[in-house]
Parts: sequence; C-alpha cells; structure tokens
Amino acid sequence: MLSLLRRLFFIFGFLVLLSPSLFGEEILVTENQSRKNIGNFFEYVESDSSDLSLTEVLKPETIWGKNSLEYISFPGRKNAVWLRTKFTHTGVFAHNFYLRFSSPVMDRFSLYIKAKDAWIKVESGEQVLSKDKAIFSHIPSFPILLNPGETKEIYLRLESANPIFSFVDFNNTKDYLTFSKKVDIFFGAYFGAGLFLFLYTLFLTVSLNYKQFYYFFFHLFSVLLLNLYATGFMQYFEIGDSNIWKNYFFPTTVFLAGSSGMLFLDKFLELEKVSPKLQKALFGMLGFLVLFFAFHFFLPNRIGIRISLIAGLLPLLFGFIVSLFVLLKNPKNIESYFLLLAYVSFLLGALLNSLTIQGFLPAIRLANISLPLGSAIEIFLMAAALMVRVYQLRKDKEETAELESQLKLAEKIQKGLLPKYKSNAKGFSLGFRFVPTSNVGGDFLQVLEDQSGIGLFICDVSGHGIPAAMIASMAKVSLQIWADNLSEPAKSAEKIRLSLLENLSGHFLSAFFVYIDPKKKILKYANAGHHPLALVSRKGEITWLTAKGRAITEYLELNLEEKEIPLPTSGSLVLYTDGVLEARNPENNQLLGEEKFTELLVEYAGLDAQTLCDRIMGEVFKFQKYKKADDDVTILAMSFERTLEKETQTQTPAQKGKRGGGKGKPKKSGK
Repeated sequence: MLSLLRRLFFIFGFLVLLSPSLFGEEILVTENQSRKNIGNFFEYVESDSSDLSLTEVLKPETIWGKNSLEYISFPGRKNAVWLRTKFTHTGVFAHNFYLRFSSPVMDRFSLYIKAKDAWIKVESGEQVLSKDKAIFSHIPSFPILLNPGETKEIYLRLESANPIFSFVDFNNTKDYLTFSKKVDIFFGAYFGAGLFLFLYTLFLTVSLNYKQFYYFFFHLFSVLLLNLYATGFMQYFEIGDSNIWKNYFFPTTVFLAGSSGMLFLDKFLELEKVSPKLQKALFGMLGFLVLFFAFHFFLPNRIGIRISLIAGLLPLLFGFIVSLFVLLKNPKNIESYFLLLAYVSFLLGALLNSLTIQGFLPAIRLANISLPLGSAIEIFLMAAALMVRVYQLRKDKEETAELESQLKLAEKIQKGLLPKYKSNAKGFSLGFRFVPTSNVGGDFLQVLEDQSGIGLFICDVSGHGIPAAMIASMAKVSLQIWADNLSEPAKSAEKIRLSLLENLSGHFLSAFFVYIDPKKKILKYANAGHHPLALVSRKGEITWLTAKGRAITEYLELNLEEKEIPLPTSGSLVLYTDGVLEARNPENNQLLGEEKFTELLVEYAGLDAQTLCDRIMGEVFKFQKYKKADDDVTILAMSFERTLEKETQTQTPAQKGKRGGGKGKPKKSGK
C-alpha cells in the first residue's frame, strides 16, 4: 500500500513538471463582465536570469511562484520578468477582450498567446514603435479573442529600465472603449488647459516683461513635458526607427522642472532680500541638479531613472521648506499660501507615485495619476500666486501712474508758481536756480515789485514731495499779503503765518524776507528761522546778515526782528536753502557745508547774479557726483550794480544759457 502511494505521488509530480499550464488559477470571464486587479491570478518565474526565452520558460523544470498582490510589482528586478495566467470564457458569445496595463512608462510588454499550435507574439510599451503595437494607444493593451467555453493561456515578458509596476485589468470591449474615451477626454482637457495657461503665460511674459513670468513659463513648459512622459502620451512622438531617446527624456524633464522651479521660487519670493542664506542653499540645489543632469548620461538607464525619482523630490521638498519659511516670516503674504500649497500638492503626488512604484507603499489606483494630478494642482496654484502678484503689480502700476500724473500736475503748478525769469528788477540783475529732490519740492522763491521797491523771498518747507510742495504753493498765495505792503516784511510775515496756520498740519517752514528801496537806498530784512543772507563784495568779502525770529509753525509765534541797512552799491546778495549746504558726497558721505559754500561765494564773487547761481549749482552737482540730492536745492541772487531796466523775459535760465563771468560790468539794455 505504501509503495502504491509513493508511485502515485511520483506520477503526480511528474505531471506537474510536465505541464506548465497545470499551475495557476484560471480567470473566468463573460462578454458582459470585466475583471479588475487580476494581478494575483498571475504566476511569475522566480529566476532572475537575463536571457530567458519563451522556450526556456516553457520547460517543465521552470519554477513558478504565485503573485500574491492584486497588481504586478517587481521594483528590485534588474532583468525581464516572465508572467503567466489563463482565461476561460464562460459566456455564450465569442468576444474580444482586452488585457490592459496601467503603467504607460514601462519599456516593453511582450504577450505570447497560442494559436493553431504556434505561439504568437504581440507587443506594446514605451520602447515599441507605434507600427509594431498590438493597439495604437498610449495605454499598454492587448486584444484577446475568446470563444464560449474556450480557455487560453498567456505568457507575458515585462522589461523596463523603470521599476516594473502596473495594475492589470481584463475588460470587455464596451468597458475598454468607455475607459479609453474617459482617459482621452480627461487628459485632453488636462493638456488643453496646460496649453492655454502656457500661451497665456507667454503673452504675459512678453507684455509685462516681469521676470517671474519667464521662469514660470519655462517651469510650466518642463512640467508639461514631464507629464507627457508620465501619462504615456509621449509614445505618440517618434523619431526614426528607435525610441531609445525616451530613456533619457524622464531625467531631462526632471532636471528642467526642478531647475526652472527653483529659479522661479528665487525670483518670486525675492530670496536675495528675504534670506541670502536660503538663496545660497537654493543655488547649491541647482548645482546638484546640474551635476546630476551631466552625469546621468554616463549611468545605466535603470540607475539614472532611479536617481531621477529621488532628484525630482528634492527641489519640491526644498520649495516647501522655503515657502513655509517665508510664510511664517510674513503671514499676510497671500502668494506664499498658494506657493506652499503648490509645493505640497506636487510633493505628495510625486511621493505617492515614486514610493508606490518602488514598492515602499501598498499600491492604490490613485498612484497612477498622482504625479500628473499633483503637478497640475501645483501649476494652477503657482499661476494663482502669480495672478495675485500680477494684480498687485497692475494695482501698483496704476497707483504709480496716478501718482506720477499728480506729480506732473503738481510739478506743472509749482513751476507756474516760480517767478518767470527776469534778467533784472528795477535795474538790478537777478538770477536763481531751483532743483527739487523729486518731481515737486518744498523750496520756494519769489521776486515781487511795487512802485517804490523790490521784495525777495525764499522759503524751505519741512519734508519733501507733494505735501511740502502744497504748503510752498499756499505760501505763494499768502505772499500777496506782503505784496500789498513790501516795506514791512516783519509784519507781513506775521500775517502770512496766520493765513497758513490751518494748513501746516505739523509742517513748518523757514523763510527770509528782503525789501530793497532804490530811491531811499535802504535794504530791510526779516529772518523766520532761515539761513543768513550773504552780502558778497566784488573783492570776495562776505557779510552775513540775519535777525531774530522763529520758523513759521502752527504752535509758536514768530517774534520777528526787522533790520535795516544802507543799500550796497556793488556786489551781490545771495539767498539759499539748506539743500546747498547739505549736498552729500556719496564716496565719503561728507556734506558740502558752510566752509565750502563760503569758498564758492568768494571764488565767484565777480560774476553776475545768474552766472553765480549756475556756477554754484554746478559745483553742488559735481560735489555729490551728479547723484540725486537728498533735499531740494535752491539759490537766489541779486547784483547791486544797477543797469537800465530791461523788459521781463519769460525764458528760463536753462534756455537763456550761461552768461559770461569776470569782474566786468553787466551789459546794459540796448546794446
């Protein structure tokens, strides 16, 4: 009895080895039924030999192992994997079924199916030319015709430089066509939206000339290329009779997407200002990507692609950290929220896809589309951040344009308030120069005349820009009080202060009033907290004139002292604002100061009034290396040598040009 059992066991073992189809659970299907996740119905050859052919696989001694997973996953295999299973049609009609794989990036699927005692080979996959595929589609699929009651056994050879991973479904014709249509519509909309965003970004890049758009444009372009590869649509693009170039496409798109994303991050968040250390770290990441891109051409495809999967995650992780840092530093920055969510979505999608196909996570269907889905969310969130920035940019531009318009109007009004150029007043030669630090300024000067004398006025309002210019403009209007009584500068100054009280709004202004009566040959002056007046003789001797008095404010009375001196018969008087003395040399940060200004007055003492103003202003520009001044610069001069009165000229000093210097007398009218 024991001998008989041994013989039966031997015969059973021999039959098992003799018939490779005896192993494996068959898959029962009908024409109205589709089967999903049939990976656990497959068996695989346990040998990792690199050159197994179908003939060798069919040998009885070939050892097969049961695939326990609902999907196919051999991430550690270096060589091709052989699989087998069998299908039995339990329906009533002959039907064309489709064996469909989820991974479009595997190099080659080779299906062997027996027909009339011969094995037929059909292929699909990224490295297979379209003309050689069983079905012209980016989805690896094989048609299998089954008659009622028929059982067919298939053998599959999977080969790829990418990790071998795929879900497997067995669809009837209706379900297969429905699935293919849905996939085409989904990804058609996906790439259509990407193309629209691409063209819109290109338009904004050209029209706004905004640096962030250039980097976002290239990042979007590289991400679209990456997803063409990840979704299998790159299979529709072929060059010549080989697809070997596609093995280098994934690492290249990873490099482009990572580097362009880093550059966009740097410019968009202005890391140079926010954190120079983070910017250095970013450039270090870029250096790593460049080295990876350079060396991956010399690595085996399998190693290059594996490293690409890791290299692609590092820029995303770095972008997430940087965005979080900037957000914590400035929580009110709305763009940073979008940017943070963008990197989180792409990072999660890439992690799920990468860790799944490498076998670190249990597989779920979402992993098939997590990379394109995560990158799509990233792109649209980045675009949203960019749109917020564009909105702010346009708003700032509109506000700037409005401000510039107001400044131009204010500048025009202020220029209208300045005295029209006069070569003289009652025979005394005049000259002035006014250079505001912005379009408008707080300095102001005026020349007034009545039947008996001349009034010279200069003031400096605290602050700069439009507020200071408006107060200076109001001072111009208030000067009419003095114009009605030029011979009393101190009293008029008190009345001017009262007229300005409600409009000073915390500002103050210093001012100097000068009255000249040629008939009485006197010079009166009052100083409201301003720099002293300079009397410059033709020999270069300088007398400084000042008097007691406070600046015009809304809080304190002026308490001005009015003084009177005999009118000099030669030389010049010079009035100026503190912008002259406070001109700054950018190289050593020194101010021009009173000593240098005095030297200039001595040097140009023999010149007529306008030329003296021009020369001193030229020295001020030269001293500050022709840089923009920190304060408004104004100077007013009058020569005491009388000439015949000339008609008022409306041309500006710049139009008139510089007149000759020297100690000679000014030209008389009529010559």
